[in-house]
Amino acid sequence: MAGRYAAVLRVPAFRRAELISLLARIPQYGFGVTLTLHVVTTLGMSYTAAGVVAAVYTVAAAIAAPWRGRLLDRQGLRRTLLPSLIIVPLVWGIAPFLPYVLLIVACAVGGLFSLPLFSLIRQIIVAAAPDGTRRTALSLDSVIVELNFMIGPLLAIVAVTQFGTRPTLIALTVLTSVGGALLAWFNPPLIAVREDGDERVPEPVPPRREWLSPAVLGVYGAVLAGGIVLAGTEVSLVAALRTFGHTELLGLVMTVWSAGSAVGGLIYGAWHRSIPASILLTGLAALTMPIAAATSVGALFAIVAVSGFFCAPLISATVDELNGRVPESVRGEAMGWHGSALTAGSSLGPPAIGIMLDAYGWRAGFLAAGAIGLVVAAIVVLVTAGRRRLASATS
Repeated sequence: MAGRYAAVLRVPAFRRAELISLLARIPQYGFGVTLTLHVVTTLGMSYTAAGVVAAVYTVAAAIAAPWRGRLLDRQGLRRTLLPSLIIVPLVWGIAPFLPYVLLIVACAVGGLFSLPLFSLIRQIIVAAAPDGTRRTALSLDSVIVELNFMIGPLLAIVAVTQFGTRPTLIALTVLTSVGGALLAWFNPPLIAVREDGDERVPEPVPPRREWLSPAVLGVYGAVLAGGIVLAGTEVSLVAALRTFGHTELLGLVMTVWSAGSAVGGLIYGAWHRSIPASILLTGLAALTMPIAAATSVGALFAIVAVSGFFCAPLISATVDELNGRVPESVRGEAMGWHGSALTAGSSLGPPAIGIMLDAYGWRAGFLAAGAIGLVVAAIVVLVTAGRRRLASATS
């Protein structure tokens, strides 16, 4: 295991990208909870109002992701990031002082021009990974993302407690923009650098209908379902802890969940072979459903620690599969759709699972989230198998 990770860590481009990502992605993970607290505490609005603000920002970012990815393919990193590096600090330098209605408008603009750091960092990693280590590099990145997820909201809440929501929103924006500016400064390659004597010609940009195949759509379906399962699990954990009377433990249970995901990511990255995303989605969904059997807070923690095992492997596997199925010349747009699918799943999960929670209680939330994952995984397997049989019959 150590040898595979050592080979990845020896790559300067990988180390630089991950160090910059710590500066940029940790604030991004703290931004959502800070924005919610700003609407609820500073503006004195309801949680529903806070949800509307978050939804507007999320939808705008999801809409922009493929468009920004296409710009990365055609114009390069610096020209794509430049508008964000100008507009985002301006928007979030003003937005914390706006009334609620104008804040919604600012969230839409901020979301459309948000820095596409997650897909961008992974695109850099894919380009920089030595031969045969792409899966290991992506798995290590997924583990680092889990650490960011644990640290970001905690630091943001501490900052809000000490300084308030307005300074915190501005500080988080500045840190993320500095990370984006450093990426633009170093300008790492987004496709593998060709060695001297490599006679490969640059790939042409094919029409979307040529690379957006059923297999690629299957990857996006797995990402979408994974987002629903993860977001549905999160809201179900809130409901479960409220039922047990221990909502103060939410942060701790989320940390345990993320730690399980990080362990799974490390093991998957060192594994001797790739595992199809549909299988990993099946594992994630199947391990989510037993949380419904918890009879105490202790049992909840124990099952949650195991249930997150396939989270990081699923994300890294979908990125790996996607990059193996699309040409380098459209990788940015393909990764943008990957980010949109994950965002869409994360947005659909809470309301879809919330209906089950309201109607049948917290246990139904975990069962429903797992069932959705299993159904989509089965569909992906059937579609993939059907395409393989068709290809075999015509060859």
